[in-house]
Amino acid sequence: MSRTVLAAFSLVFLWSCSEPAAQLIPEAHVANPSTLDSVSLITWSKAELLGKFDPATHPEFERVPRTWTDKENIHLRAEALAAYGRMRQAAGSADITLVVRSATRNFSYQKGIWERKWQRPQYMGWQAIDKARDIMTYSAMPGASRHHWGTDVDLNSFENDWFTSGEGERIYSWLQQHAAEFGFHQVYDDKSTGRTGYELERWHWSYLPLAGPMLMAFNATISEEDLSQANFSGSVSADSLKVMDQFVNGVDLPPGYFKTER
Repeated sequence: MSRTVLAAFSLVFLWSCSEPAAQLIPEAHVANPSTLDSVSLITWSKAELLGKFDPATHPEFERVPRTWTDKENIHLRAEALAAYGRMRQAAGSADITLVVRSATRNFSYQKGIWERKWQRPQYMGWQAIDKARDIMTYSAMPGASRHHWGTDVDLNSFENDWFTSGEGERIYSWLQQHAAEFGFHQVYDDKSTGRTGYELERWHWSYLPLAGPMLMAFNATISEEDLSQANFSGSVSADSLKVMDQFVNGVDLPPGYFKTER
């Protein structure tokens, strides 16, 4: 079964009866989606879910066109990139300019971000667990980032305030109204839904037809031990901080979206 068709099956299983979902499901015949379970969704390797691969050489990834981004040589899964392209075109028709600021970040890339933050002078004398918790206000531990999956993009600005006035407010308003039509959702809201983990990120949008099944596969395949034994500073804090429950699963999902328990 191809992953595109599998994503269609799993989306029906995961996302019950919300209007945007009907627009997201690719053309496929779904005989009995209720028989699906998390085992059937494990089509990605452990290394792939942890970001331990090179998206530039992975056959299911494509490079984000240079005119769509202010970065060099960044990639997304082909299906997510095609959906983003449709969203970008629709936004442009409404005089909305979307710019990809970040896309796939593999384990090595995320580790670089993490280690640079870990060495900040402001953390001198801090306990490892407190340092890790503070870094995770916005940055994921290597191995625990949704950006490993090639399904998520950061758009236009990394400052929440930028999206509250002027051009940023127009862009954010358009995304809130229309992103779901193309499969994208802001997974890190203002926590008014009661979610845990990372703080509000108005720039972070996730392509749920793939990211939903990948989250289920991650929960079924990866453990905190995989993170705590990884090679980066403070990795031993993963278990104490409950990174899987509080951060990986600390996401907002659309109404009716089915979320499994670990």
